[in-house]
Parts: sequence; C-alpha cells; structure tokens
Amino acid sequence: MIAAQAEVQIDRPVEEVFDFLADARNEPRWLPGATGVVKISDGPIGLDTRFQGEYARIGTVRLDVIAFERPRQVTFRGQARTMAFDDAIALSPGPAGIILRAAMEAHPRGIMKVLSPLVGRVMRQQFAANWLQLKATLEQQEPTTARDHAEEAR
Repeated sequence: MIAAQAEVQIDRPVEEVFDFLADARNEPRWLPGATGVVKISDGPIGLDTRFQGEYARIGTVRLDVIAFERPRQVTFRGQARTMAFDDAIALSPGPAGIILRAAMEAHPRGIMKVLSPLVGRVMRQQFAANWLQLKATLEQQEPTTARDHAEEAR
C-alpha cells in the first residue's frame, strides 16, 4: 500500500470548494494529467455517483463516490488496471476560508506493485502538489458547479 497525506488552506467558502471537488468532471481544470472526465451514473452528485476519465500514467479510471457529507467530506474510490485507491477529502473552517485535508491509500497492481517503492515516492510528491494546484485554481476563478455542467450538456 502507498499512503499520502496533504493539507492546504483555501480562501473560498466551504460549499464552493466541496461542490467543485465532489464533481470529478472539474478535475481536468486542476489535476495535471486528468482528461475527459465524465459522469457515468444518473441523478445528482452524491453517494454512489460514478465518474470515468483518463489519467496520465494509469490510464482509464472509474471513480465511485463512497462517502459524501456535504459540505464537509467526500471520498472517491478509484479503480484502474494498474491501481486501486481511495482519496478521502475533509474540509473544515480555517482562519481564512477552509482547511482541506486529503488522505490517499493506493494499492498498486501488477508491475506497479513491483515498482511501488519508487512509485510511492513520486505519488506522495505529486499528491501534495495537486492540492496546491487546486488552491491556485479555486482562488483565481469562479468554480464550475454541477449546474454549470448540466447547462453545458443542453
């Protein structure tokens, strides 16, 4: 198993940060290597929502929302050919905006399992950098919401 943790303060309202994060279709806007993320389940975003997208270095990933407590916590379970992982994200009030705490547990498969000591170091560094990129994205522009995605689909 590969574990990583990160913490970042984001100067945005908790509801905006939560809604932006819970909608994985926003990942290409802030997560390097994420492309073509689509919602593949019906209904509003919440527990059991499913997404699918392409991610650099691991290919096609299906993301399932396995914990959803708006606006405080969301957890994604990712399934790819070479790896399974959980990303748990918790939001709490901070001195300016919110504090985001993220924890990842990844379980490499196949060749990635053999390479896990090297892969783990790279993943931990990238995991921390990803949340800084999210902070920069959210603090520079208005986030896209699920409502915006629905309007785009019309």
